[in-house]
Amino acid sequence: MNNLDQIKNWQKEIEAITSDFEDLMYSKYQIEELEKIIRANESVKNTVSSFWEHYKLNYTYFAISKIFHQIDEHPDSSSLINLLKDLLRNYKVITEGWWIGDGMALCTQTFREEFGKTGILDPELVRRNINSIEDVTKDIRKFRHKRIAHKSRNETFEYRIANTKINEAITVIEKLIIKYQLLLTQSGYELLTPEPDDWNEAFIIPWINKNNHYE
Repeated sequence: MNNLDQIKNWQKEIEAITSDFEDLMYSKYQIEELEKIIRANESVKNTVSSFWEHYKLNYTYFAISKIFHQIDEHPDSSSLINLLKDLLRNYKVITEGWWIGDGMALCTQTFREEFGKTGILDPELVRRNINSIEDVTKDIRKFRHKRIAHKSRNETFEYRIANTKINEAITVIEKLIIKYQLLLTQSGYELLTPEPDDWNEAFIIPWINKNNHYE
C-alpha cells in the first residue's frame, strides 16, 4: 500500500469514528437538557425518580458502549485507539508537505505547533495521546467487562462507576477525535455535538388532559 492509499484509509477511519462518537455526544446533550427540564419543574421533580433513574441507567450503559468502541483493540475494530496505534507505527507517512498540499490554506507553522516540529508527525505526541486514552478509560473498561459483558444470571457486582469518570473519558476522546480530524482531513471541528433539533417538544408542550389518551 502506498502512502496516499494509507492516508485515505485513515481518513475513512476518522470519519467513521467521528460519526459514531457524535451519537454519544448528542445523547449526552439530550440527557443534560432533560435533567434541566426536570429540575426546573417543581411539580414533577420529586415524583419522576423511577423514570429518571431508569433513563440515566440506560444512558450510562449506552455511553460506556460507545466509549468502548473507541478503545476496542480487536483488529477488525474501527476505533480511535487502533487508528492512533497504526499512525504510531507509520508516523513518517504524515508529513507537513502532504498536509499543506492537501489542505491548501494550512501552513507549516500550524503543522509544527500541533503535530510535529521536524516536519513529520511526532511519534511521541501520538504515544502520549494513546496513553491518555488508556489512562482515562481504565475504570470504564473494567466496568464494562464486569457489569455488561460477563455478568452471570446470579452474580451481583459491587463495582460502580462515577458519572465523572464517563464525562472525563468523553472529554478526552472528543478532543482527540477533533485533533486527528484536523491532522487527517484538515477539518476544523470545535465540538462533536450535532446541531440540536426539537426533541424536547415531547416534554415541554402540554397535550395530555383528563379527557384524552396517549395510546
